[in-house]
Amino acid sequence: MINVFGHLNPDSDAICTAAVTADWLSRQGRPSRAWRNGEANPETRYIFETAGIPLPPLLDFPLKRERVWLVDFTEPAQGPADLPESNIIGIIDHHRLGGLATLLPPEIWIKPAGSSATVLWLLMDAEMRRTMPPTLGILLLGALLSDTVNLRSPTTTEDDIRTAAELFVLSGIKRKAFVHGLLAAKTDITGQTAGQILNKDLKTFSLAGTDVRIAQLEVSSPDQVAPLLEELRNTMAQMVVNTGAGLIVLMVTDINKCFSTLYFAGPESGNATSCSLPGMVSRKKQLLPWLEHFLRQGRRQP
Repeated sequence: MINVFGHLNPDSDAICTAAVTADWLSRQGRPSRAWRNGEANPETRYIFETAGIPLPPLLDFPLKRERVWLVDFTEPAQGPADLPESNIIGIIDHHRLGGLATLLPPEIWIKPAGSSATVLWLLMDAEMRRTMPPTLGILLLGALLSDTVNLRSPTTTEDDIRTAAELFVLSGIKRKAFVHGLLAAKTDITGQTAGQILNKDLKTFSLAGTDVRIAQLEVSSPDQVAPLLEELRNTMAQMVVNTGAGLIVLMVTDINKCFSTLYFAGPESGNATSCSLPGMVSRKKQLLPWLEHFLRQGRRQP
């Protein structure tokens, strides 16, 4: 059995694409099962409910000597602690290589697309696409539209646009209603604590020799965050103490006006507390290079 899963604090791409990858592998005669590496956020639940498919179960067993297939990450710190003890036989991703070591040569499919869902769709031959159940098409479509913020992110490629069009045909769902529901679920933080907000899409990176934790929160308006800002700052400061990270960043992204405000905590913040960056919406393509440059240039205040 191949165990397929995405990164810790999973987003929609990590869970939805893992589920379809497991089906894709199984249909090739390679029995596989999908897992989720944490709790599903409201947007992911919306996608699975729309598709009428149950969420994959929570990954809760040791990975030592298990055959695994990674989706949407290659950063070792973004996986389970015992990931290095597993046998990684495959990877589907759309991020930078993150220093992962494997026991044996794996199958690696990485492409600079807007989502891992797009990479998987491009891997499928015509027969695989034709026979894919519409419900799984909904999962891939939801993952793609989530990661590209309805094809508006700078990470969006022509492959993503073509893939989305094909998946809308396959799934048979109404575009306007589906996108409206998806974005509403993506930006809904009602009832969530500061800790839940920071951890729901938190990723760990090593940048310029610094342990960096980046949480991205996508909102329809910055006013959604204002009542929680003090609590968020305090939680970030406590996260520095608990993890020993050099830098904690909260990226609050306004998906309507396409800009982000960054909030910082940690010894490598250079005494910066926050800054706003018009046009920045992508953690992968825009924020990571920006932060690495900042840290390498003597850690000057942004």
